[in-house]
Amino acid sequence: MLLVLLDNFVTMGLKSLFPTRHKITGRCKMCGNCCREIRMKIAPAFLSSKFFTELVIRWISWLFDFYLIEIDFEHQDLVFSCYHRGEDGKCKNYFWRPSICRNYPLLDYFKKPVFLPGCGYYAED
Repeated sequence: MLLVLLDNFVTMGLKSLFPTRHKITGRCKMCGNCCREIRMKIAPAFLSSKFFTELVIRWISWLFDFYLIEIDFEHQDLVFSCYHRGEDGKCKNYFWRPSICRNYPLLDYFKKPVFLPGCGYYAED
């Protein structure tokens, strides 16, 4: 739990130092779609190495309590889901959720944001 708090603190600090070009508006509809399919980019060098890919998967699984659904080689994504998503789509571990969940939607600094279908958030330039 200390790692979750430290991760949240560092993430919030970096977000305040390096704001993105896009402004996020809207609100969460609490449908749980973002917890059902959590996509994380992985560097091509890691993806080409079975050892490093497995290391990243184990680290993310341990740190965030996620489980791997698939490796999307076409988009260079690791696709996870969360053990804490309830049948109603809501988080069963809301207070201790990791920064990737707490700060959704995460923004790529250089690209226009893409949201899941039906998401209540949208981006303004």
